[in-house]
Amino acid sequence: MKDFITCIKMKTFSIIIPTYNNLELFKGAYHSICMQEFKDYEIIIVDDSSDSCIEEYVDTLMDKDIIYHHNIPSLGAVNNWNLGLNMAKGKYIIVLHHDEAFVEKTYLRTLKDNFDSRTYDVIVSQVKVFNNMEEKVSLFSKKQIELFLLCPSFLFLCNVIGPCSCVSFSRSKLVDFDSNLTWLVDVDWYYRLLKGSKRVFLDNLHVNSFNDHNDKITNLIDIKATEIKDVALLKKKYKYHVGLRLCLFLNKCIILYNLKDIIKRIIRK
Repeated sequence: MKDFITCIKMKTFSIIIPTYNNLELFKGAYHSICMQEFKDYEIIIVDDSSDSCIEEYVDTLMDKDIIYHHNIPSLGAVNNWNLGLNMAKGKYIIVLHHDEAFVEKTYLRTLKDNFDSRTYDVIVSQVKVFNNMEEKVSLFSKKQIELFLLCPSFLFLCNVIGPCSCVSFSRSKLVDFDSNLTWLVDVDWYYRLLKGSKRVFLDNLHVNSFNDHNDKITNLIDIKATEIKDVALLKKKYKYHVGLRLCLFLNKCIILYNLKDIIKRIIRK
């Protein structure tokens, strides 16, 4: 199927769905967009699948708001996300992975109202994490998340935001994901988005994140070894950022001594 672009006028939102070999999850993400009351958006589907199942399904939708691209050969996760970002033409951008979904039908409307009335650059919403269809208890309070947004370097100690779909941002703040990173790629992206931006946390907006599927990155890598490698790369990248380097040093200590659960309990208190 050829890529198709039907929108000439800039849309309010570009919603990017990076997807890979899971049609049912993709349907959930796509359906949550279709249920939105606010309709001025483009849906950018960047498909890194090894088969044509999602492509064939998209063909049946005849959705004028879809921009579809199938990578042949596969680009890999991070490069696929960046492709979606580079295709986005909307005023505000959201990366909604195929295992995530907007909860409220007013999600986009509420974002737009806050972007327009308060001139925010970045808006962070709340995540609801599901394992085996059971919702996990939220780890962090509103005040804790707001503190970490105020000091984005703290995110390298603990990712209190969650998945990328919880972050909506103005096109003027667009930055790519760092393809050299694996486990901390989202945290590094948050840091660069938030630094110097006018941002806010809205706890009345939610994204569902479904973790119980086989192609989740946590099932495919050695998390501890990968995070240590990412920390080393980030220390070089931010060698003149003293506060951030301190957070990276503490992060490495936390990893080496298996202190993550303890740190989370401390933050939650």
